[in-house]
Amino acid sequence: MKKVNSFRMRTFAELLKKSFYMLIRDRQSMIIIFFAPIVMMIILGFVIAGLSGGTSSVSVRTAVYISSRILKTYKPEMKKVMENAGIDVFFVKKEDDIEKLLKDGKAQLGISMSDSKVIFFYNQSFGQYNNYLTDLQEFISERIRDQLSRIPLYIKLKPITVETGSSLTVIGFIVPGVMAIAMLMAEVLSMSTTLGAYRENESIKRLRTTPLSGSLFVSSLALNRFWPSILSAYFTVLTSEWIFSTNYHINWFFFTILMATSILFALGMGTVFSLIFKDLWTTVSFSTIVLVIMMLFSNVFYPFSIMPNYMRIVARFLPITYFAEGIRYTLGIEPIYLWKFLTINVVFLLSGLSMLFVGGRAMFFLERR
Repeated sequence: MKKVNSFRMRTFAELLKKSFYMLIRDRQSMIIIFFAPIVMMIILGFVIAGLSGGTSSVSVRTAVYISSRILKTYKPEMKKVMENAGIDVFFVKKEDDIEKLLKDGKAQLGISMSDSKVIFFYNQSFGQYNNYLTDLQEFISERIRDQLSRIPLYIKLKPITVETGSSLTVIGFIVPGVMAIAMLMAEVLSMSTTLGAYRENESIKRLRTTPLSGSLFVSSLALNRFWPSILSAYFTVLTSEWIFSTNYHINWFFFTILMATSILFALGMGTVFSLIFKDLWTTVSFSTIVLVIMMLFSNVFYPFSIMPNYMRIVARFLPITYFAEGIRYTLGIEPIYLWKFLTINVVFLLSGLSMLFVGGRAMFFLERR
């Protein structure tokens, strides 16, 4: 028994060495593992920053039309109200100009004011900020009534600033989700493409003629992709803080644990995906489709609070949901129970190791002919 175990250990050590040299020579795999998460985070981060207003509030340009009968009387009052609300306001000569400006995207909100009514216009294609525009409409309406009625406001709200662990912005919330999907995609595609290529050129079939076991072979490939993935995770989060000025309070110990378990899980997923199809490009296409679906139906880009009920149900079954939650927890921007965080890591660890072990054996079994 000792001789068998010693042989397996020497074989595994030799496999690790050879897999390491092969990985170093494989520039495509190194780019996918190390640089892909960083590049994807930067690209998606800038796209989301542009859509969400980046690290600042949403800029809403407001076109205002005031009829000539009340122009001199109420224009100063209207301008004062809008400027006090921090709204970028400009006046137009005709009400029809408002519609044109909205369609051209040069204004997000329009207000037409006459002696008997105030009409608000906004383009519904403004997307997720429609609710924001509706709230802004109510706010402006109240301020106009207060300003014009001259009735003093007896009840006032005094804001109280509460210091939190970090200053959370839209981009600060989204970047960890982008990191999660970027890391998952990189590891899954790296493992599935490598094993898919081995299956397609029948290297696995030749390896079956040796005393080598499938689980040892797959484990050696996974471990050599593990260490650059950990380094990539560190560089990705540091790059996000540098580029997007995110103010994270990182628990590096928990962050390292989460990255280690989730990377093992992603490598296991890639192993399983490579079992489904023998053709390399079919494997890549299938893996990409599954990952995109997971990205769209999870909480990568938006919190559960704004997701419809059916999406919440679907998201609860997707591992990327818990990966994103775990990253936000380690960065100090989303509170979850410690037991939940530990459970996520245990599930990732056990699932990843199981998929690597069983997937390796299944791959050699499938290549028996």
